[in-house]
Amino acid sequence: MTVLVTGASGFLGGALTQALVIRGEDVRILARRTSDLCHLENIPIDIAYGDLDDKASLTLAVQGVRVVYHCAGLATDWAPWEAFYQTNVGGVQNLLGAIEEVGGVQRFLHISTSDVYGYPREACDESHPITNVGLPYNRSKCLGEQAVWNWYRKTGIPTTVIRPVSIYGPRGKDFVTEIADLLLKKQMVLIDGGECPAGLLYVDNAVEGIIQAAESPQTVGQAYNLRDETNETWGEYIEALARGLGTDAPWIKLPGMLALGLAAISEAVYSVLHVRSQPLLTRHAVYILIRDQGYLIGKAQRDFGFRSIVTFAEGVERSLAWFRSEAGRSAVPGD
Repeated sequence: MTVLVTGASGFLGGALTQALVIRGEDVRILARRTSDLCHLENIPIDIAYGDLDDKASLTLAVQGVRVVYHCAGLATDWAPWEAFYQTNVGGVQNLLGAIEEVGGVQRFLHISTSDVYGYPREACDESHPITNVGLPYNRSKCLGEQAVWNWYRKTGIPTTVIRPVSIYGPRGKDFVTEIADLLLKKQMVLIDGGECPAGLLYVDNAVEGIIQAAESPQTVGQAYNLRDETNETWGEYIEALARGLGTDAPWIKLPGMLALGLAAISEAVYSVLHVRSQPLLTRHAVYILIRDQGYLIGKAQRDFGFRSIVTFAEGVERSLAWFRSEAGRSAVPGD
């Protein structure tokens, strides 16, 4: 039997696929025929072509599968609600339906997000309720995770949910490529002095925790926050990137509430004018920067021994080394 990874063309799913192959697992991935799989070249994997909208392809993809790692999702702060719903809710429901129909899956691991807590002012543990605050990404991930829990209660198929915080590392778009590019262009905005904990999670640490959670009998029916054991602020992270790039720290500084107001206005203008590009500031991005992202990880440490194997300094160094590479520079829009 084999394991299935969805979202392997992406950042987290790609790293998870590589790690599972190294561990000796028989790995199948779900991918569109148009997906860029260059990072998985020369790796012995089985490719099931299809997508989360194609129920027939999902039925074929889960046949003979022992464990499903569902990493696929629309993770952005600016897209039409229909796109968020299609992937983060409808896609989840389609995959769960295929697993139930085919049978044989012994474990389902769903990648959710700490955003399902609704950006509380103080970092919380997993007992905090799923909170829909109306922002499209938050709302869609809340609905998707609720679908997972309803399905688990209905089918009893062993299920675990992981709620990672801010994942960074090589191939990371949001917290490596975009921030590094903005720093080099002198366009990075520092909000509230960068004082909020960033909840950083190096991608290799994320992958190790995900695999540990999927293999532990203690995690069935449970949700877990994941972030690194150290808890650097956004200012510390951005300054570390700037030093590594040999550039200055951000000079554009905004109070958090002002940034939130500007983001709301920008979103309204873009929506009214039907502008397809992303505003410089969105409420989702501002909330990430002004609300404490140091979500508690004691439950993961206790139940499956989660530890940060890669340190912050090493994680930043590896991220910058990739960003400087041909692959990293090609990932920068306009380069």
